[in-house]
Amino acid sequence: MSGDISVSEEYVWTTSSGMFWWIVEHLKERVTNQSVWACADKDGFEVLKDFRVYRLPEPGRREVLRVLVQDLPSAYGAWAREHTSLSEAQVAGAVHNLEILAMMATEVLRERDNGSAG
Repeated sequence: MSGDISVSEEYVWTTSSGMFWWIVEHLKERVTNQSVWACADKDGFEVLKDFRVYRLPEPGRREVLRVLVQDLPSAYGAWAREHTSLSEAQVAGAVHNLEILAMMATEVLRERDNGSAG
């Protein structure tokens, strides 16, 4: 099984269901805006395993994007080294994959910032 994190309609990142749920839990620990979780629940992300970040209300959307950009890859790397039996190469591969999600989120933030500056 897999799950999707859609930071925009164009940028959809697919991962295993285990990684999907780790990311959701990580976000729940760091994103304080409760409208994010009410909207995500209404969107059916727990059933569909599709977390549609682009549909979240502001400022919660920006908060989710910032967590994806600022600490997700390194947080997973630290967690995996402590709590799993993955080899260092496997952890590095997972972190690299999460860096791709972070780059997608960075681009969405950049586009939003440039669009609001005009």
